[in-house]
Amino acid sequence: MILLVGALLFISNGIIRDASERLADIHRTQVKPLAEVNELQSKINRVRVTEIYLPLMGDYFALAAEIDRLHTLITDFDQSFDRFKDHTKSIYPLEIKSINNSWKRLRGNLQKVAEAASLSQLDDARRISTYESSPRFVSLSRTLDGLAQKIKIESDSVYQQALSSLEKKRRQFLIISVMAVLSGIGLLLLFSRSLSVRVGYLRRAFNRIAEGDMDETLEIKGNDELAELAAAFAVMKEKVRSREQALNLARDELEVRVQHRTQALHDTNQQLSAEVEERRKAEQNLRILSQAVSQSPVSIIITDNTGSIEYVNQAFTTITGYSSEEVKGNTPRMLSSGKTAFATYQQLWTTILAGGEWEGEICNRKKSGELHWEYTHISPVKDEFDVITHFLSIKQDVTEKKAQQEKILYQAQYDSLTDLPNRMLALDRLESTIRQSRRNNIKAILMFIDLDGFKHINDSLGHDVGDVLLIQAARRLRDSVRAVDTVARHGGDEFLVIMGGIEDRDDGLPVVENLLSAFADPFKIAGNDLVVTASIGLALYPDDGEDANVMLRNADMAMYQAKDNGRNTFHFYNPSIHEHLSKRLELEKYLRHAISKQELSLAYQPIIDMDGERVVAVEALLRWSCGALGEVSPVQFIPLAEQTGLIIEIGNWVIENACRQLKQWHNMGYPHLSVSVNISPRQIQGEDLHQTILQHLHTNELAAEQLILEMTEGMLIRNPAEARRILISLKDLGVQLAMDDFGTGYSSLSNLKNYPFDLLKIDREFVFDIEDDPADRAMVLAAISMGKGLGLKTIAEGVETQRQLDLLRDMGCDRVQGYFHSKPLKAEQLQSWLERNSVTG
Repeated sequence: MILLVGALLFISNGIIRDASERLADIHRTQVKPLAEVNELQSKINRVRVTEIYLPLMGDYFALAAEIDRLHTLITDFDQSFDRFKDHTKSIYPLEIKSINNSWKRLRGNLQKVAEAASLSQLDDARRISTYESSPRFVSLSRTLDGLAQKIKIESDSVYQQALSSLEKKRRQFLIISVMAVLSGIGLLLLFSRSLSVRVGYLRRAFNRIAEGDMDETLEIKGNDELAELAAAFAVMKEKVRSREQALNLARDELEVRVQHRTQALHDTNQQLSAEVEERRKAEQNLRILSQAVSQSPVSIIITDNTGSIEYVNQAFTTITGYSSEEVKGNTPRMLSSGKTAFATYQQLWTTILAGGEWEGEICNRKKSGELHWEYTHISPVKDEFDVITHFLSIKQDVTEKKAQQEKILYQAQYDSLTDLPNRMLALDRLESTIRQSRRNNIKAILMFIDLDGFKHINDSLGHDVGDVLLIQAARRLRDSVRAVDTVARHGGDEFLVIMGGIEDRDDGLPVVENLLSAFADPFKIAGNDLVVTASIGLALYPDDGEDANVMLRNADMAMYQAKDNGRNTFHFYNPSIHEHLSKRLELEKYLRHAISKQELSLAYQPIIDMDGERVVAVEALLRWSCGALGEVSPVQFIPLAEQTGLIIEIGNWVIENACRQLKQWHNMGYPHLSVSVNISPRQIQGEDLHQTILQHLHTNELAAEQLILEMTEGMLIRNPAEARRILISLKDLGVQLAMDDFGTGYSSLSNLKNYPFDLLKIDREFVFDIEDDPADRAMVLAAISMGKGLGLKTIAEGVETQRQLDLLRDMGCDRVQGYFHSKPLKAEQLQSWLERNSVTG
């Protein structure tokens, strides 16, 4: 039977395993692809919904968020489609190829819609979505639906085949099972026959047992075996019964006696054990309780029901300084500091006299007069009649914990460096000021302050100097506002000033003037005189926002407008700032791709040596022809590149292309020509500029002195020591150094001797009026004279007339450049100009 059952189990297990494998294969090749196709259809529908909704957005910031959402959905569809291709491209190659082509075309339209929306060209975005994206979306959806139908049809076919195979195996299993059952019945018949023989022998054995003669041979009498077996059992039963009855009677009597005696002994033992254990536990509890109370690290006081102290433990005397003799008979009022509210004591006594427990914090005074906080728990002690006889007071010193909590609260609300309120506390106070202004129908001002030039100092002199500067700046800000105003650190080198209780926005102007004046004097740190100014943006409640976040955003935008206006000034928010910021962000977006899109170019203006009227150099001037915006003035994009850090990449591009062009001119017959490029203060940080210069000089086989680096005075006044170190390291490369726009900054002529300049460029602002303005002529003459005294060659910019040229020649100017000779030209135009003019050598 076991073999038959085992065989059936083996066959059924094979059938089940085969069915499982078929189901797994159906899931892999049919169910899973169908689910993934449905998922792709769902995701492309979400992409389509987002695309349709995008042109309908009106708010700029919501539009930006929706554009980001569209890019995220496109990326999500790409990833899901890639996973689907990985395991189905061998199954449905044609459908995968069709879906891939449709998606590529649709994704291109989606990118166009996103770009148009980011430029606020919502009509173009709507047109592309309607007439270009829609047909391709429908095509892609139909392809996905077709693939889903194909997978479903194939799945149904495979499923039917699996069912047929399973039914065939089921019939085979039934046939085998029937054969096995018939075999089992035959075996049972053989077993029953064998069993009847054994019953006969069993009967004889019972007879021998009943007679008590185990050795005598059993003789069978009578013709009916069952009758004889019954008679034998009857005889044996009677004999056994009589014997058992006698034994049971004796056993029952003995058990009753033993039970009574045992119970008596057990009861006595239990009673004695309980009494001993109760006494032992009582003594142990009393000892433990006494030690616990006496040695407890918290103060414990026991008073009678009137509050008179009867007991204090050692911790109480250690903490308070009072001995137990000094406090016994007194009440806990002797510890009162007067700092706890009277209502707290009222609630305490009301609670404990009513039989309840009270807990809370109380400020008490030690014997020395020192205050300390205690977390107190007071419980009434009652007798067997539920009458209050005593009060138990447990006190835990929480003075240090309270101090730590106050410290944590302070750290959460104040800046650890400047001790000013942080951004979180500032916003809370701004909300409070707004609520108060709303109730009193008055105005409030939020000032957003950014330190001009701080990043340069922090990067060049280190964070330690930067931290000291921030601390001093915070002190100056606090000293420049009213006592009721809030000065907070927003983060980095940004600060906030909150002014409430004003009637008009002009009421804040005196404070603004104080703030700007506070940064007039240099910061003296680590032996350096560091000049840092402030740009301030102002937002007025309720004109510029009625909640803290809106006012903060608008004040921030106004601050950027102040920076664009020249820094070291202030600017009130107005709605046009938002438009200006949008244009600035748009300009920055296109500028980031200007190099990769080959939109940048160089124009070159000749520099003429007055001795012999020959061209000795050209100045490389950057130009940007944006595909979306057209020609963009350097006045617009150069400051933006400075602020965003793009000037480093752009500046390196200028050096590379200027050196390459100079090499071409040398090959064309102008080997003595030099090229001058403008260098940003951001470029000279670190060693990247040095490596860039050496690389391009070597690549183009140029002498180092044929490259002129121009920089403005602003680099010198921020950190003179650092500027001198950088200029010396550049001079060591062999290049020429020129101070550009001399006279427009703050450096003095006498300071020029401290820097290794070769050339001094006089700004066009002074050259323009030298014919009519004696002051400008004196300024230019002084610059030329000082340059000669220091061994520098002077270059006058902006020369436009013969009269200006003659005056400069008479003053001893070495070189000139300007429209009188040539405007800035493209490289091929300059080549033609050089060939037409005889001013070369």
